[in-house]
Amino acid sequence: MNNFKLKKSDLLIEGVSIKKLSKKFETPFYCYSSSAIIEKFKEFEKPFKYLDTIICYAVKANQNIAILKILSKLGAGTEVVSEGELRRSLKASIPPKKIVFSGVGKTSNELNYAINKNILLINAESKSEIIEIEKIAKSKKKYVNIGIRLNPNTDAKTLTHISTGKKENKFGVTEKTFFELVKHTKKSKYINLKCLSVHIGSQIVNNQPYEKMLKIVDRIIKKVNHKFEFIDLGGGMGISYNNKIKKLNYKKYSAAVKNFLKNHKSKIIFEPGRSIIGNTGILISKIIYIKKNKDKDFI
Repeated sequence: MNNFKLKKSDLLIEGVSIKKLSKKFETPFYCYSSSAIIEKFKEFEKPFKYLDTIICYAVKANQNIAILKILSKLGAGTEVVSEGELRRSLKASIPPKKIVFSGVGKTSNELNYAINKNILLINAESKSEIIEIEKIAKSKKKYVNIGIRLNPNTDAKTLTHISTGKKENKFGVTEKTFFELVKHTKKSKYINLKCLSVHIGSQIVNNQPYEKMLKIVDRIIKKVNHKFEFIDLGGGMGISYNNKIKKLNYKKYSAAVKNFLKNHKSKIIFEPGRSIIGNTGILISKIIYIKKNKDKDFI
């Protein structure tokens, strides 16, 4: 990270001494580089700039309002999974029409709040959730924009515990259910199905899972008789934790998305989280006590 530099026995963040900061503020505390956040956002944005996209930062990665304000000024939207994250996004001046509400466990109160705020999309994960959205929309006599999250049964080749796109994972609906839900929404007086949504996992550093995901989405769109204004491709872009891990090749991913869009005139939504914020901050702490034992010292 160019914004973090060692100078003799001190670490500087954007030229500011960590030692001085640790004297000014009580430790432990997190310290983030706004320059690094801007740099990471622009690094992600650049390869996709010539495509019709909305970059919705995944608030779950870090919900600090100061960070959300930086991203808001850069033109970012947000992807939220709770009312709390939605409230923080609005407080940070994220436009409602750039906010996507995802997640399997949205409560009626949370859906009610999101519908009142006229956000861009609620990405539904089940028929029962769609019925609940319809019920709230009917009571308000409103037309609500939703997406349906498809489970593409795609292995992201990452840790099993952070996989979200395989058939055994709780997220999204099967291909068969997806087609059934599209038919259901067409009959609804209160639902406007605008988006097909997918998200296959986290810490992905290989382009192949994304390319496979795009092929599946392409096939399903061709089979279903519906025009999607948005295709939400989720996030999951990985970062380097050491020199052995390669970063995801954004240029290759951009080329794959561009090829996908030759057949589909939709706006693309991306939901990067870790890839924007993961390498931009540090935790500052002080040594309080040293305890010496026979075989090991504890700090």
